[in-house]
Amino acid sequence: MSLERPTLPFNGVRQEEPHPDHHVLGGGHVGDAIADRLRTDGQVVARVDEAAVTTDGSSVRGDPADAATLSTAELTDADAVVVATGSDARNLLVAQQVRAHFDVERVVVLTHHPERVTSMAAAGHEPVCVTTAVADAVARTA
Repeated sequence: MSLERPTLPFNGVRQEEPHPDHHVLGGGHVGDAIADRLRTDGQVVARVDEAAVTTDGSSVRGDPADAATLSTAELTDADAVVVATGSDARNLLVAQQVRAHFDVERVVVLTHHPERVTSMAAAGHEPVCVTTAVADAVARTA
């Protein structure tokens, strides 16, 4: 069973669209920016978000914390999943669901509070603290 989606290009020859190797779950405009950056770096990216809008089939509209939505997004063969909702608790919940139900090697989890980095890492995820990243960026330019 192929996980690639068929597409018809302008010449009418059926081609396979590559299966996403990265998924960005949630995050609104932050998730969009992460997905855009990954695409710029040559990655095939899919988005899962309640406000996702797509014309090319690269997004799934739905709640990233919903198991059925995650199944629809076909995370099974992803190289990496980025969990970027606006809530640390929700991010941890979604990351745990991804770990429990899909064979994803790398789960990157956004956190807003530096004190939560240790617990996210202890749960087996790769935490990225937004607060620390912004503070470090400001300090470098000061």
